Amino acid sequence: MINMILIILEQIMMHIPLMIGAYISLSLLQVPDLSIETAYVTGAVIASQLLSIAQPLPIALLLCIAIVASFAGGALVGAVSSLLTQKGLLPHLLSSIVTFGLFHGINQLISPVYVSLSSLHNPLMIADLIDQHGELIVLLLIGAVIIMISYYLFNTQLGHAFVVYGDNPLFFSNYGISTSSVFITGVMIANGLAGISGYLFAQSNNFLELNMGLGKALFCITSLIIGKMVARTKKPYSIMIPLIGVSIYFLLQQLLLKIGFNLKYFTAMQAVILMCMLIYAYRNKSQHSLHDNLGI
Repeated sequence: MINMILIILEQIMMHIPLMIGAYISLSLLQVPDLSIETAYVTGAVIASQLLSIAQPLPIALLLCIAIVASFAGGALVGAVSSLLTQKGLLPHLLSSIVTFGLFHGINQLISPVYVSLSSLHNPLMIADLIDQHGELIVLLLIGAVIIMISYYLFNTQLGHAFVVYGDNPLFFSNYGISTSSVFITGVMIANGLAGISGYLFAQSNNFLELNMGLGKALFCITSLIIGKMVARTKKPYSIMIPLIGVSIYFLLQQLLLKIGFNLKYFTAMQAVILMCMLIYAYRNKSQHSLHDNLGI
């Protein structure tokens, strides 16, 4: 039982940056930001490449380099997709697809399809205090810092601007404020956070695979809908929505694993759960989620 709880904690901490990023773009800005899957992989690719060069440095410095590099890699993806939307005037869904194709080629150019990280120093093992879960302490620390920074961000004018954009994108132009700046900043932050999760996942599993981002958008949408249905806050935003959603998601996953469910079918079950929740939300006209992008 204790081991299962520790596994769930590790999974939650690895995916918290991704979930908060998805919450910003999918739920607050209300844009179909499928480029988070591309950012997830690109963040891991950039961080792993820099780590292979910076191996002689102290391990604490390696951790800082990896986090900054993965955020920068993800933010770069967000910059490209958001600029295509705001300056190229493409629908953001189409911008995300174009960005995926562009960065899939770039990632293949700078990295093999499969990369083992086992030969590199693991920056997540700075505090190996728990048997078989030596990365948990650092993952908890990173997750806590990101949660605190995100909570602060949501209560700033920029965080409020994300909510306003999602409710009425034309609001800023009526008051002489740059709409594109709010949009581009939000998408870059969201994708940067996704990049951090990509690195944490790759480092924890000691391998990088260029297709590991597939299905992450579905994971984010499912978790956010679960979080909204459980949290039921009256505020236009709440850090608890992505936290509750991702926690319940991995709890359900581990419970299914315990009863012997074959996890290769988990994506199909996830889609069924998502379908049921969306049908419920859309049939209940009092649900605010009826008006949200992608149902969230």
